[in-house]
Amino acid sequence: MSDPGPQEIAAERGASDRGSALLFWAQIVGNAGLFVGLLLVTRALGPSGRGTVAFITVTALVTAWIARLGVTEATVVFAAQRPEARPVLLSNSLAFSTAAGLAGAAVVCGTLWWAPALRPAGVETAELAILAISIIAACLADAGYRFLLGCSRFRAHALVTAVTSWIYPVLVVILWAVLGLTVALAALVWASTQGLRALLLFSLAARREGGFGRPSRRVLRESISFGVREAALGFYVVAVNLSEMLLYFPGAVSTALLPLAARSDAGSRLGQTLRAFRSASVVTLASLLASAVLVPPLIPVVFGGAFDASITPFLLMLPGLIGFTAMIVFSNALVASSLPSLSSVAPTIC
Repeated sequence: MSDPGPQEIAAERGASDRGSALLFWAQIVGNAGLFVGLLLVTRALGPSGRGTVAFITVTALVTAWIARLGVTEATVVFAAQRPEARPVLLSNSLAFSTAAGLAGAAVVCGTLWWAPALRPAGVETAELAILAISIIAACLADAGYRFLLGCSRFRAHALVTAVTSWIYPVLVVILWAVLGLTVALAALVWASTQGLRALLLFSLAARREGGFGRPSRRVLRESISFGVREAALGFYVVAVNLSEMLLYFPGAVSTALLPLAARSDAGSRLGQTLRAFRSASVVTLASLLASAVLVPPLIPVVFGGAFDASITPFLLMLPGLIGFTAMIVFSNALVASSLPSLSSVAPTIC
């Protein structure tokens, strides 16, 4: 691969900056919608009901992450490096994610069905059915998101994220007003939002990348081989808490970096990574300091006095965000370098 010229470097930087900005603002707008939905659910159901909804959503996300075996992460890299294979990758991603979601739902929900002692209070047959739907929907939503990311379709992803995230609180308000909100309804709304997001992402991907190709076992085996090297080491814990809000910008930067770095040579990739890390670190540090002052007094005001105990964990987690910023930026750079095993070392240790 020849060294890129000044114009190519400038174009890559521009694409990275635009992608980071789109993903960042999509996260801001989208998570604002999710936050409003979270606030409504918390007010309607109280700490206990909110905890049950959190169990369903977090279990769905964790199960979906494990079940996909890193195949969607491999899809990001392969879609960036092999534009001609994108229709095949899209079909493989849809088929594998559906199968993985069904398998994950069967294992998790079957286990919880046969061992009721493992379930928290309030999780009965209806909630288990909704959990199964949530797992499948989460698998498909992530697959669509990863594919568009690999194709650098940042605008399409940002639009879907922003719109579907605000549909969630709108549906919560309607159901609360008409039927009265329950744990099952709140969880079902979340699952439906994930399903709608998956449908929109795959529809946009098919329209903009040449439709669906014929699934390929060879490409799927290659994707699984690539993905398992990462998934076997990097079991991330999905945490739903306020500190995640401070990671929107570094998350957007590292996400936009991945497909661009995957297409670049080693020299350009290093410069892109260091530049992304510097930008993300400055913003994260400023956000961390501001949040340490502003957020603690707001928690009981917004969520209610029952959530005073959330203040101490929130403050304790703040210093770790600097390290987490470095981890997500450099881990994505390693994935882009086709070194997924090394990219998972830091998450495994941490």
